[in-house]
Amino acid sequence: MEDKEDLTDSDNNQTEPPVEENEDSDQNLEESPTMLKTRLHEAYSKQEDLQSKYLRTFADLENLKKRSIRDREEAIQRARLQLIEDLLPVIDAFKMGMIEATKFDPDGPIVNGFNMATNQLQNVLGEYGLVCIEETGGQFDPNIHEAIGHEESEEEDTVLKIIRIGYRLKDHLIRPASVIISQKRKDQASE
Repeated sequence: MEDKEDLTDSDNNQTEPPVEENEDSDQNLEESPTMLKTRLHEAYSKQEDLQSKYLRTFADLENLKKRSIRDREEAIQRARLQLIEDLLPVIDAFKMGMIEATKFDPDGPIVNGFNMATNQLQNVLGEYGLVCIEETGGQFDPNIHEAIGHEESEEEDTVLKIIRIGYRLKDHLIRPASVIISQKRKDQASE
């Protein structure tokens, strides 16, 4: 029986490791919540930093898209304006040719051809926003008219004749209309 007891005692000693007090493990357990809080705080601040960088980058991208669209539209508008400015002398030449051709043969094929070409060109340019300034009888407007002469009349500052047609592209004045305006007649007695 002694042998059995010895055997049991030796088994007990072998299966249970000796318990030693470890000061480091107690200290790690005490610091562990503090370290976890610190790590959690660092993770949250890093997440906030990344989120703010993301939002700034997203806003910058949206601004870049808007700026790109605006720049593209402005470039198209500048190119359109330049093309129309280059075509104005051609339109003027067509109109002068039509006036001269009308003097000789008002219903002839040359006049009809000039008329069709001029109308087609003006219609196409009108679709892009070109507006002719060629009305007479209206009030002189220095924003769209350029007075190059005057004639005496009953009314003051009325457009009597258009010498050169003016043009504007939507709200942008390309060329003012060169006009002759009215000036009130001076009484012979006041001089």
